[in-house]
Amino acid sequence: MNDISTMIKVPEYMALGKPIVQFDLKEGRFSAGDASLYCDNNDQVRDFANKILWLLDHPEERQRMGVYGRRRVEQRARLEVFSKEFDRGIRSCL
Repeated sequence: MNDISTMIKVPEYMALGKPIVQFDLKEGRFSAGDASLYCDNNDQVRDFANKILWLLDHPEERQRMGVYGRRRVEQRARLEVFSKEFDRGIRSCL
């Protein structure tokens, strides 16, 4: 079920402007987009560690990913945006 549901930590990290390293799951990729690096499914633990080390060595990329994630959350998860989508969904059910 984790592969198709958003874990709250992903948008929280994005809202804080943090780059993300995560396992390559459908919902994680949908939520984070380019704010995240995704681990190779064949060697997850080693690749996860390598991606963290890569981010430590690339501060400009960490910054870019953090800014991208923050903007993505602001555009998609603001209360104004969410409430319009929620209202539209409710009205479609009536």
